[in-house]
Amino acid sequence: MPRLLSSLVLILGLPVLAAGDGSAQTEGWLLGPSSAVGEQSEIVPTNCITSLDGSITCDTKVVNPAGDTPARPYYNPFKD
Repeated sequence: MPRLLSSLVLILGLPVLAAGDGSAQTEGWLLGPSSAVGEQSEIVPTNCITSLDGSITCDTKVVNPAGDTPARPYYNPFKD
């Protein structure tokens, strides 16, 4: 019985031990001629939904300070 229990713990624990670092989206800015965007521009989440498993999904919009041209954000949803 102890051998069965230790085997069961090992089998059930492997996915936890093998899981890598969590991934998160990254953002960057595509700068072009006459673009005045940067760290002052903000990505604002809208219409956020929380699933039963705790994951959160949101739409986003870019908000620029007054006088800046529209930002052209670049998203990498998960690091490669």
